[in-house]
Amino acid sequence: MTFIHFQYRPLIQGISNEIAAQRGRLILWSPVFLAIGIGFYFSLTSEPPVFIGMGVLVLTGALWGLLWPLRQTNRSGFLLWLLAGGIFFIVLGFCTAQLRTEIVARPLLHKEINPVDVQGRIIMIDKLEDGKGVRLILDCLDLEKLSPEATPERIRLKLRENAAFHIGDRVSVLAGLKPPSAPVSPDAFDFQRYSYFQKIGAFGFAYRTPVVIEAGAPDSFLQKLENMREFIRIKIETALPYPVAAIATALMTGERTGISDSDWDALRASGLAHMLAISGLHVGLIASSIFMAVRLFLSLFPSIVLRYPIKKYAAFIALLGALGYTLIVGATIPTIRALIMTGIVLFAILIDRVAISLRLVAIAAFTVLLFLPESLIGASFQMSFAAVTALIFGFEQIRPYWSQWYRQAGLFRRLLLYFVGISITTVVATLATAPLSLFHFQQLAVYSLLSNLFAIPVMAFIVMPCAVLSYVLLLLGLQDIALYLMGKGIGVILSIAHGVTEMPLSTWTPSVMPLPVLLFFTGGMLFIILWEGKGRLLGILPILAAVLVAGLYQQPDILVSSSGKLVALRDPQGQLWVNSKRSERFTAEVWARRNGQLPEDLKKWNENPDILCDETGCRTFWNGRKFALVTHGSAQAEDCAWADVLVSTEPLRVKNCHAGIDIDRFDLWRNGAYAVKLDGTFRAVEVERGTRPWVISNQR
Repeated sequence: MTFIHFQYRPLIQGISNEIAAQRGRLILWSPVFLAIGIGFYFSLTSEPPVFIGMGVLVLTGALWGLLWPLRQTNRSGFLLWLLAGGIFFIVLGFCTAQLRTEIVARPLLHKEINPVDVQGRIIMIDKLEDGKGVRLILDCLDLEKLSPEATPERIRLKLRENAAFHIGDRVSVLAGLKPPSAPVSPDAFDFQRYSYFQKIGAFGFAYRTPVVIEAGAPDSFLQKLENMREFIRIKIETALPYPVAAIATALMTGERTGISDSDWDALRASGLAHMLAISGLHVGLIASSIFMAVRLFLSLFPSIVLRYPIKKYAAFIALLGALGYTLIVGATIPTIRALIMTGIVLFAILIDRVAISLRLVAIAAFTVLLFLPESLIGASFQMSFAAVTALIFGFEQIRPYWSQWYRQAGLFRRLLLYFVGISITTVVATLATAPLSLFHFQQLAVYSLLSNLFAIPVMAFIVMPCAVLSYVLLLLGLQDIALYLMGKGIGVILSIAHGVTEMPLSTWTPSVMPLPVLLFFTGGMLFIILWEGKGRLLGILPILAAVLVAGLYQQPDILVSSSGKLVALRDPQGQLWVNSKRSERFTAEVWARRNGQLPEDLKKWNENPDILCDETGCRTFWNGRKFALVTHGSAQAEDCAWADVLVSTEPLRVKNCHAGIDIDRFDLWRNGAYAVKLDGTFRAVEVERGTRPWVISNQR
């Protein structure tokens, strides 16, 4: 034992020294440990009692407090205090997510009700793209067939026509309502969980135009905001031609209904779609434009410059401007998160702190996760903070050299440094978010570096500053000049998007990656960025592990929808074959994209001579195994004796079915969609989700 202790003592001492050297960067790790607790909570398959989590939180908090004096005594005391702190923040994240789940808990519709008389108050109007109708979100509901205790707090209805409504109107309508949909396959997007935290308990459509039974207050704050958006939209459409006006309206009001499908496709394929999703980029550009304009204006008056802190005045006015912009474009969760990040940066200027640092990013992330812990599992939060964190880390690495180059540079070299800076920013942000884009959307814009290199300067120095100027000039009726310049910038961005899209192989669509790939990659990147010293190179190991897991992962061979009406088989070349292109089109589209295919590239079984079908079902030898789809009970006995994998759209009435895997109508009713591998393993949606507050299960 003494020999072993002597052998490993240098290693233990080295690890201890590395950890002790991180004293100045401990705050950077607080949101990471908070996120671990939140992630653990959302990974559970059952809801733990609240008192257990709160009790553990109190105990770990007390232990951390008791060990507080030891942090300054010796290294062992510091490490013990550090360990207790890490555990405390993990438990805090767990309890934060659980408390948030309790706070937003509202009834969810568990079964379809159709038709039903609905009365409710309009709290949101969302016009659909290309004039395809509107979506209304209603609260203060009265549903004909539900008791008040079982009535959701909010529902969302789709209308086919663009009727004139106002925020606050109470309407009556005949509608059909359905519960939020479950994931269409294991690990797919959980719309029920998303709806739960949005407090939306049902979705549906209106059979006829709603009737206003009580008009909303015309002087309410929300109605005034809606009137302001409509006023801005009209002015934009008067000053600018289509499709430029549609983009300008999206940037200045948050309404994206007028954008054509071709423009959307071009922006996505070129990696520029983020320019229309109101987020940190837009709020930051609005705030920085206001900040620089106000500071420049005040600097024209020497008496003010010498007596007053004009930088702080500019930061305060920029903060108000960012808040106003957030309200105008719609205070969605991504926009609020962007406002929080921008607000922390501007507040740092007000209290004479470094405005751009990893410390402030950590504070912003901690704040968002503390109040909106469900943001952690969303693509928006992950991609925003990944880009910002990577950019600031990169800036910190080159700042000493960059400052020296800039001080010694003339006009031409400074201009060159600017374009080099834009290039570096684009490369870093793209590399940081590319794995997240692949994980969430199975899509990567191959030429996004090129398109962003040219489009971001136009957005930063023409489009958004002109948007700020347009807001101001709207008050004077002189907005046309600013809108004209803004339109020219938008035209350039659209030209870049369409030009890049027409290049060969502009989009890469691989199949979906498993969750461990995301966890390994994120963990490795965070370790490289947050760890101080040469030890950060160890972060390369989990990144290599992510690449290895992604390469070894095998997609399921068979997919079955929760209704059993749609079944897909994956061939050795990675192509999906479906039994129908009419049934459950949305499910088929999601399956295709998760498999790295375009929906239109799906192939039907009747095009494959190896798949034999008749009125009782289908049979095939697939990848060396026997698969049967039974659609009539008369074929169950024969196929049970023949198949290795059997799926029956009817309840299975054969005792001791000899198929290695048999899935019948009752299994699908209880467990939801299935993903099956021909090696004999399978996964089911409801089995993996368990019994959580947002899960609408037939077993309840």
